[in-house]
Amino acid sequence: MASEMSVALGNLHRLLQQLAEAEAALADGPRGVALAEKQVAQAEQAIEEQKQTIKANRKAADDLNLKLKTKEAELGKLTGQLNSASSNKEYDIFKGQIETAKKDRGEIEETALGAMEEIDAAQAKLKQLEIELQARKKTAQTAKAHFEASKPEVDARVGLVQSQIAAAEKVIPGEGKAAWDRLRKAHGASALAVMEDGFCEACSTKVTNQDMVRIRMSDFMGCRGCGRILYFTE
Repeated sequence: MASEMSVALGNLHRLLQQLAEAEAALADGPRGVALAEKQVAQAEQAIEEQKQTIKANRKAADDLNLKLKTKEAELGKLTGQLNSASSNKEYDIFKGQIETAKKDRGEIEETALGAMEEIDAAQAKLKQLEIELQARKKTAQTAKAHFEASKPEVDARVGLVQSQIAAAEKVIPGEGKAAWDRLRKAHGASALAVMEDGFCEACSTKVTNQDMVRIRMSDFMGCRGCGRILYFTE
């Protein structure tokens, strides 16, 4: 049967674990909100970058259209020169230039078509990014609302458990208080460890028979391996 000290320490251990869980919930809330807001900012940045991509694609398409118009004008001029050629030699020269210009025009048209397709694809991606942004904003709003709604309850729970811990810590003898304060500061809820089958649950160090007897007699004992305060649960 567990001693009064072990029962009290077991209760203290449970309270410390409850406090750790409540404090983790308080910390997780702001972290979750911050993460959601960061994802919103990333989505906004992606949209801005996509808009710049579309702008660059449109400029490239405009440049190609200008080249196409210039090439069309060149073809018109060459066709006029071909029709007014004064010799077979001139005719052949203009004909060759027209063929080259038509080839160039075809390449420009193909490139321009590809540029327009890129614009269409970029605009479709922009729409998808905008949908994703709205979803992320909704997630961020939900996370913030949930945290703000739950925070008062968690704060109250933290306050209650802290007061219960203060009362439960009265079982610690005066000579062990300084060591306990150091342990709790270093390990939090893990400052205590249950002893199972003669071993410290935290570090698996075997507890000596002498220490077992002292713990059963309600002595305030630390593990010789990790220093955590030991207690029985049986």
